[in-house]
Amino acid sequence: MNTLKPLTILFLCATATVAYAQEDYRNDVTFSATGSFQRTVSGNGITQSSGEAPGVLFTYRYLLTDRQALELNYGFSRANEQFATSTSSGTEASVSSNVSEANLSYVALFGVHHRLRPFLSAGLGALVFSPVNSLTVNGVSGSSFATPDFVYGGGVELALGRRMGLRLGYRGHLFQTPDFSVAALATGAVSHIAEPFGGLSFHF
Repeated sequence: MNTLKPLTILFLCATATVAYAQEDYRNDVTFSATGSFQRTVSGNGITQSSGEAPGVLFTYRYLLTDRQALELNYGFSRANEQFATSTSSGTEASVSSNVSEANLSYVALFGVHHRLRPFLSAGLGALVFSPVNSLTVNGVSGSSFATPDFVYGGGVELALGRRMGLRLGYRGHLFQTPDFSVAALATGAVSHIAEPFGGLSFHF
């Protein structure tokens, strides 16, 4: 009887501690700076490329368990999309556009009890390319272009305290190249954006 009582108290304390830890770290938000590096692709006699661009990324993560989470991401950058034909040495069109991304990802978490915590993610969402200025090519007016986005990534978080961490990682995007609803700019190709990021995470 004397032995059973301390063990019962210890079990209840451990259960309470686990429940508190899970509740204490159920959510986090991350504010990151990003870089955008889009692959050059060709199709239909058109080569499409884009310059490097800085951006920002906002992430909300909800922990399902200590090792699994769902993640909502919203990002913004500005790209200079360039289109050149195979029959001309010059650029047929150069379109400065605001690029917005929104996606939902599943996240696998590792090393939850260590200061360095790796993670892997994959998900689906959308990319929207919106011209900054009016766009007309061959008498056809352009408009915003939205495309499905498959996103994957990984990285590591360095715990800076109980409530804050430094998160560094990489995200890759697979998507249809933008044509801004102008047939003369359509490559029909799938492109890729490499997006390294780094920022601060806050747990609550």
